[in-house]
Amino acid sequence: MRNHKKEEKRLFGLLEQNRDAGALPMHMPGHKRNCRAQYLKNLGAAWDITEIHGFDSLHGANGILQAAMHRAAQRWGSLQSYFLVGGSTCGILAGIYAAVEKGGRILMSRNCHRSVYNAVELAGASPVYLTPAWDPIWGIEGAVSPECVKKAIAENPDVSLVVITSPTYDGVISDIAEIADAAHASDIPLLVDEAHGAHLDLSLCFTGGAVKGGADLVVQSLHKTMPSLTQTAIAHLCSERIDACRFADALAIFETSSPSYLLMASIDECINCMDEKAFDAWYAAIEENKASFSSLVKLRALGYCNSAVPFSGKRDLSKILVSTRFCDLTGPCLEKILREQYHIEVEMAAAQYILAMTGPGDTADTVGAFAAALREIDRMCTSCTPEPCRPAPLPERICGVYAAKRGRRTVVHRRQAAGKISGEYIYAYPPAIPLVVPGERLNREILEYMENQADQGIFLQSDTGHAPERFSILTPI
Repeated sequence: MRNHKKEEKRLFGLLEQNRDAGALPMHMPGHKRNCRAQYLKNLGAAWDITEIHGFDSLHGANGILQAAMHRAAQRWGSLQSYFLVGGSTCGILAGIYAAVEKGGRILMSRNCHRSVYNAVELAGASPVYLTPAWDPIWGIEGAVSPECVKKAIAENPDVSLVVITSPTYDGVISDIAEIADAAHASDIPLLVDEAHGAHLDLSLCFTGGAVKGGADLVVQSLHKTMPSLTQTAIAHLCSERIDACRFADALAIFETSSPSYLLMASIDECINCMDEKAFDAWYAAIEENKASFSSLVKLRALGYCNSAVPFSGKRDLSKILVSTRFCDLTGPCLEKILREQYHIEVEMAAAQYILAMTGPGDTADTVGAFAAALREIDRMCTSCTPEPCRPAPLPERICGVYAAKRGRRTVVHRRQAAGKISGEYIYAYPPAIPLVVPGERLNREILEYMENQADQGIFLQSDTGHAPERFSILTPI
């Protein structure tokens, strides 16, 4: 019994005990918990240790970290859970690397994060794209439909993995249960990038999560929606369709061998503190301001306006998307007004909307301050009638990413880029969803779309840092 109790001690408490013990640290890290430098004191260096006696090891855990990850698995209802200190990215890379044989084919939603594309490249795999539904009124991508997945599997029976993002960056939730059934009918595992959905299904306030939905591997960024330090994430293995040993081996490749105990303690305490009361308070902070969001006339908050501008899909209620399509502002313009006049920093600005994220750290007052600022801006701006919004065009794929990134490349001005094959990713960050993938043709339509985005204040990035004025293209040998 004594050993069991010792194993259940939480990492945060053990770090505190170790700090107070005053042992001489003849080991890493180099600051030696010496906090004479103010920056080290402010950053908590007194708590910062390596894998010393009693603190277990993340790769091959059999003590306090194993117990912490077991508690996490019990909380979400997975077979095994894994702490990630390299963000969701290392979990995505490891999951795809473990689930797909070299040269295999992956069925993936086109609106996946850049990390999924990187994993496909590393696996030497070929992607088959799923196109999410498009909402022309709100100008956002909707859910991936189960019917779309069934059809794609029927047409591509050799795919070995299905990968989708749910919730999306904009908070759109797909029907995971139906998609999982469609994949499992052909014995294909489903990996869900749930970076923005760690909070789902931990209470009745926010629902639609992928673990309970039947996905085989779910990767979540705790720091995005939960009270945990930046870079903390967690992966949940939910079935034996993805081999646990292969996944652990892959994590040893893509995750650091020197994990931060500050980050791991943050993960454990985050899971421990998010009880029903915390979720209720978070939900109440949003609900108390529902009428304020609903009162907007020229600005429109998705999910809070009348039936004349409906959105049929399921959304994560913690995200507040405010459209500028019905007024004389752009998304970047609204973002700038909120920053400069109201000292409010939103998560992201797209061409015709902004995205605000709430979290457990919010209160009715903080959400109310945001709503009040929107009401003031709403009174000052001018209404307009928008034209239907079109999605980004899908470029033609000429060759695979691996071949494109290893071919001979040169940089040309955008005026000379039409018809050329891209040698790099081009995307807006956030959310790091590629508009163009290496090996795709830069046709006139996609170039005009990117130019229009830039004109509306959206900063486009590329691997080489040249976009949107210049592009890296493949050159014939």
